[in-house]
Amino acid sequence: MLRSAMLFGLALLVSWTSSVLAAPQIQDASLRGLTIGKTTRLTLSGKQLGPNPDVKLDFPVSSMRVLPQSNGQRLELEIDLPTDAKPQHGHLRVATATGISNPITLGIDSLPEAPFSATIDSLPIAFSGTLTGPQLLSTSFTGKSGQRLVIDVEAQRIGSKLQPLVSIEDERGTQLAYSSRDVTTRGDARLIVKLPGDGLYTIKLQDVLFRGGTPGHFRVKIGDFAFADMAFPLAVNTTDDVTNLKLLSTDTSLEPSLPGWDANNPRLTNLAVEIVGSISGPQPTVLRSDLPEVSESDTKDVSTSMGTAPIGISGILREPKERDEYLIDVTPGTKYRAEVFAQRIDSPVDAVLEIRKPDGAMLASSDDQNDTPDPAAIFDVPQELSQLKLVVRDLSQAAGPNHAYRVVIASANRPDFYLHVQPSSINIPAGGSAILEVVAERRGFDEAIVLSFPQLPEGVTTSLHEIPARTDRALVTLTATSDAKGASVGPIVGESEINGQRMVREAAIGSAKGTFGLAPETSQLGFGVVQKPKLLVAWNGELPENALNLGQVTALPITVKRAEGQSGPVRFSLVTSQVIPEDKGKPDLSKAIKLAKEIMLEADQSDATVNLSAPQELNDIAWDIAVKAELLADDKKKVLATAVSPAKRFSLGSPLFLALNGETVVRLKGTISRAGGFNHPVIVAANGLPKDAKSAAVEVPADKSEFTLEITLPANVKLEELTTIKLVATAQRNGKDVTSNLIPIRLESSGKQ
Repeated sequence: MLRSAMLFGLALLVSWTSSVLAAPQIQDASLRGLTIGKTTRLTLSGKQLGPNPDVKLDFPVSSMRVLPQSNGQRLELEIDLPTDAKPQHGHLRVATATGISNPITLGIDSLPEAPFSATIDSLPIAFSGTLTGPQLLSTSFTGKSGQRLVIDVEAQRIGSKLQPLVSIEDERGTQLAYSSRDVTTRGDARLIVKLPGDGLYTIKLQDVLFRGGTPGHFRVKIGDFAFADMAFPLAVNTTDDVTNLKLLSTDTSLEPSLPGWDANNPRLTNLAVEIVGSISGPQPTVLRSDLPEVSESDTKDVSTSMGTAPIGISGILREPKERDEYLIDVTPGTKYRAEVFAQRIDSPVDAVLEIRKPDGAMLASSDDQNDTPDPAAIFDVPQELSQLKLVVRDLSQAAGPNHAYRVVIASANRPDFYLHVQPSSINIPAGGSAILEVVAERRGFDEAIVLSFPQLPEGVTTSLHEIPARTDRALVTLTATSDAKGASVGPIVGESEINGQRMVREAAIGSAKGTFGLAPETSQLGFGVVQKPKLLVAWNGELPENALNLGQVTALPITVKRAEGQSGPVRFSLVTSQVIPEDKGKPDLSKAIKLAKEIMLEADQSDATVNLSAPQELNDIAWDIAVKAELLADDKKKVLATAVSPAKRFSLGSPLFLALNGETVVRLKGTISRAGGFNHPVIVAANGLPKDAKSAAVEVPADKSEFTLEITLPANVKLEELTTIKLVATAQRNGKDVTSNLIPIRLESSGKQ
């Protein structure tokens, strides 16, 4: 469903704060990596990077210095990493008095860092650079016969739109190897080659389609180093023995472990694998699952049950054409869902899933789902069966030591959810509020989801931190005290309990929305405080929770506060938790919660009333509503600042709306009073009727006084057309027309407006 910004104030909510482009922005970095045990000088370019920057990191450092030549557009840093720092992808943000910036991703390992150069003096090296459009970059070095060389391009993994293709040629121009968009490197490129002889070698880097997007930054690592993409088993739970954890990489001598993980924590999350030995690249993770988890046995014994559903199984397709089969205990007559996780967890397996009876007869199969190449199937277990056979194979019959997968089978209606937040940072005005839309994808339950924010800056609180029952989103309000300062980075945690089962999930932050059964790769949101906001807006008085009424207009009083030195008119629009229904692929505004009309507050005014119009068709659930204010320049076009009120949660005062969809007949009864001696017929008529309305005049005989007059109104008559109707009586006296007093007839329409 489409969510659009529209004329009547409908707005696509990402996050609204009190200024326009005022928060810090990091646009580029001189290097995209840091060296363990060394000092790395890093230059950031952007906007609002000072004064008094507070650099936020999610990895430990020995020390960090902001160099004196720094300014608001250029930040010079020296970062010292300890010798025991862990190889990883770390994140850096900059916070100032105007808020907190977007994050940038930095590779952390033992490789020396340098800007990209046409020549390499010594190996190993990690080059940082930018490549966009049809560019082709190359660098050369002198190699030795038999030398092992790894070339690993980090681009997609560090937030770039570059889709890299890397190759290596000898001094005669003969291509020795190339690599592009490998699923195991999340769309990046890596190749491993053994040099055939002494001589000059050239490494070439390009976008695979010669259409590199922006941003096009990259970090290319060159040298003889180890890496570890995946650890096995792929998921663990409370009773699992993780002493047999192993790496699926080119160097099996590395020793992995899961130190200090809390087996009783119900949160679905990714556990970092600690590796003894020097590697480059992010450390692999395993999923802390809330299902029982097992791994395939070396014997591949298919006659013994792996356990009872629900269950997760980690496996590896080691040999070409291999078919892994698992016997699972199930409940007869139950509907189940079986699903494979492979390419979604960066495995090269193009999986095919088969569900069979123990004798081999097929029950269901699946290749790809609509939104992922990994398969899933929903099926009913026959009443006579208490066991099923799951079969996993690769569509192309490929295999290898890193062809790992996880297959899950559980009841099809097993409750689950995941959360998503679009922005990577939110900035809250001191003394005011900001709004964050948290979206839930549900499966198998409608109960409320309670949200918590464990790492908020001091002085910042939340409200509406619950996704109500039967809804899929909430407009969480973050409010900062007038003296709030500082910034923080942390997760958003959602929790719900259904039938005694506690489910805890972290929200995915950014463009990757997440999926059922997996923890998000990015779960850290930046929280900043805008210390001197230009504009604030708030509700003016208490509003009843059941203020929404189908097909009716609700008055919402609000007030604005302009900062000292700020003046100008203020324009208002509406922010709601509604996803606008569509009609033939376009937003259907007749079904939208919207402002009845555009509101503009003059420069010398601070109080206003916005009129909320509710559609005649609306679900009977909780709706979150806020008002966005825009401070305009004198030309009433340029936006100087924005602010948003706290969100209010409204319910429907009544789930009913009465409408007249056909002709309406109004019957009027009355009497005629005549003066003494005036005994003549009288004509009673209705004047000022709207177009297409019908009413026949009524004659009241001379000896009668009572009458009945009918008015027939057309369908969909507009309310404003019913304000001019008047009833009048006429007669003849001495050959001339005479008229009675006029009676205004006030009719109200409940028809569609």
